[in-house]
Amino acid sequence: MIESRTIAGTQLVRLPAVVRGEIVMPPWPRVADVRRAVAEPGPHRVEGRDGHGCHVIGRPVVDRDTLGLTGETQVLVLPAPDAALLLEPDPAGALLELARLPLPEVLSFVEAVGEALRSRSAQAAEAGTLLSATSLVTDRAHRAFLAQLPSLFDGDAVGRMIERDLGSAPLDSWQRVGETTVPGMTARFAGQSCPAPPALRAMPTRQLHLTAGNAPVVAVVSLLWAWATKGAAVVKPAAEAAALVAALGAAVRAADPRHPLARHTTLAYWRGGDPWMETALFADGAFDRRVVWGSAETVRSVTARGGTTDTLVMGPRFSLSLIGGSLARSDPEGAAQRAAVDSLIANQAACTSSLLHVVEGDAATADGYARALARVLAGWDRALPHRPSRQAQGHLTRLRRGLLGTARWYVNGEWPEVSSAVALVDGSFDLAHHPGSRLVLVRAVDDLRRALPWLGPAVSTVGVAPEETRLALRDAIAAHGVDNVVPLGAAEHGYAGRPHDGMRVLTRLVRWVSG
Repeated sequence: MIESRTIAGTQLVRLPAVVRGEIVMPPWPRVADVRRAVAEPGPHRVEGRDGHGCHVIGRPVVDRDTLGLTGETQVLVLPAPDAALLLEPDPAGALLELARLPLPEVLSFVEAVGEALRSRSAQAAEAGTLLSATSLVTDRAHRAFLAQLPSLFDGDAVGRMIERDLGSAPLDSWQRVGETTVPGMTARFAGQSCPAPPALRAMPTRQLHLTAGNAPVVAVVSLLWAWATKGAAVVKPAAEAAALVAALGAAVRAADPRHPLARHTTLAYWRGGDPWMETALFADGAFDRRVVWGSAETVRSVTARGGTTDTLVMGPRFSLSLIGGSLARSDPEGAAQRAAVDSLIANQAACTSSLLHVVEGDAATADGYARALARVLAGWDRALPHRPSRQAQGHLTRLRRGLLGTARWYVNGEWPEVSSAVALVDGSFDLAHHPGSRLVLVRAVDDLRRALPWLGPAVSTVGVAPEETRLALRDAIAAHGVDNVVPLGAAEHGYAGRPHDGMRVLTRLVRWVSG
């Protein structure tokens, strides 16, 4: 399902889409289109002679040993199917078929896809090679994700997620609610009573999932949410995760290409803002639910369109760590080791990755912690090497000379190619300007409660230690709009049915019907 050839001295990699269960391959682009992708990375939409076009995306190739740019370009070629083909031709028929699909068959299908991913590890490895060819992060990180991928398709875990969010029964049948109906005024005047007890059912919906490129797991999470709610779903992966479609598509086909979930699932990339696709897909009534992951700009663009379509927003957020004075003084190295795990989630690209560590204590305590954290980050640089992009290097340099010019810096590597850094700051800093790239800010306070005003709905997760401090501050932190208050070092730990961005997502993705 992944094909490669060389045109005009450039490696082209052709990747599939899955359109309502069918594998769709793009046409090979013309030489002129390849040269344009090399000169202007894109993505670019190319119209085919027979109406079947493609997207071409040029990406600079990275040497896997040095993580330096080789000067070569890899061009991804992705299908550009007609938007109308992604829409259900008979929406009511599709949702009725999915509603009648027994939940055990849903869970068995999820399990079968996971098993297919395990048994087709060579295809997953091929996708991983593509993911890593242009990545500034070591191959070890990509291999770890691909090794974990089959385990995400765990039927038992999805069943527990459904049970925790919805209760399993309402997905399969009408459930009596155990209440007696109360007549309204007109019914009272007429002297009429309701002849049947009230019942409730969770009905499937048509879902459009627009996922972000900060971590490839995002598209997988959206897909599992769709299947857990028996949704007829279109999932758009980011360009960075487009290679996953090949592995997932092959696994779905191997599991059961005629399964209702397979026939009502689409995995397809397009360029964000593409009017050829989004005029139809964002039209009011095209879908019942939209899930939007991404930047503030992406969220604004999508929510401004689609009229009354119910939209779940997974917008940009950041996270913090709060380190109590007793721990910072007695074991700064241990505290730094735990906090660094939270800071390096998705190489600081995830909303749960901690960008600011608040240390309770005086300046000397915070400085000792910052030094320990820099040593810990150096160990991570050796274990999981990465190379900040030139843009990130420039951003770090400007911060050091400007907004963070008064900070005390502890860096690993040599400027401008710093592999990680700790900046001990003495004042506020807008984390919207944070460049990622393994930079952690450290700030001292005399009491952790003084950090509470810095929290708000933009903060996803706060990791706290010691544990007694976390329990004492948990309610106050949550009251400021934070959705996850976890032990230090546990920000990436999850469980089946864990709320996301303060929502029980599955309850939002179904349509609750009284009958």
